[in-house]
Amino acid sequence: MSENKFFEITSLQNEIVKDTVKLQQKKYRKDSGLVLLEGEKSVFEALNCAIELKYIISNDIKLLERAQKNSKAKLYLANDKVMEKISSTKSPVNILAAAIEPGYEIDEILKKEKLLLLDNIKDAGNLGTIIRSACAFGADGILLFGDCVDEFSSKVIRSSAGNIFKMPIIRLNSDMCLMKKIKKSHKIISTVAPFGKWGKKAKKCDEQVYQKPYVIMLGSEASGLCNELLSMADEHVTLVTNNNVESLNLAVFAGIMLYIINSKNN
Repeated sequence: MSENKFFEITSLQNEIVKDTVKLQQKKYRKDSGLVLLEGEKSVFEALNCAIELKYIISNDIKLLERAQKNSKAKLYLANDKVMEKISSTKSPVNILAAAIEPGYEIDEILKKEKLLLLDNIKDAGNLGTIIRSACAFGADGILLFGDCVDEFSSKVIRSSAGNIFKMPIIRLNSDMCLMKKIKKSHKIISTVAPFGKWGKKAKKCDEQVYQKPYVIMLGSEASGLCNELLSMADEHVTLVTNNNVESLNLAVFAGIMLYIINSKNN
């Protein structure tokens, strides 16, 4: 133990090192109820949001001292080789933590007025960026429908710049019964391409009235929203582009939509 009362880790065979490496696997995260936070932004945003951390590892004493002021987690001072081993990125981070995975109930989410639903989102970078934009532009919560990427993967957390801890997220899987429940309390608005069956009846997104409470639904870049979701929407909106550009990156499109909706509601 160091004179600052930090536990020291020097061996790659240390059990904390082994357990931390396992947190890069979805199965182990689910089994342990822990998520891996990498980098200053993720760790300190979690602390600012009062997320419970089990332990923190860093090779920088100043970062551990800073974390110590806001957390009761066990603090470990590691060497560079350990940080390289436990980091999932090519360039090792200088601080890392294991956090208790936050959980939410569907009834809690349905009390929110401005919800975003994402259908079959597979790209971790896109999901993290959308979470960040949702926080920036006033969304209250996110619903994940279908087979979406793990919201607590390291890449999603990093891409969200730690904002994932400010945004309640819940998985609906493909439960249409839950969707029917949501439809009773919220207006459901789908986003569609400006052509085809659904695009022909869609309003321009900047001309739509977004009356709360609502759910804005976005589909994957590859296939859009599934027919089941499109069929139950109350309204359809589209974003018209120029120069024969048929589609945008999903995270870019989501950012534009969220900005428009936030501007119209303020």
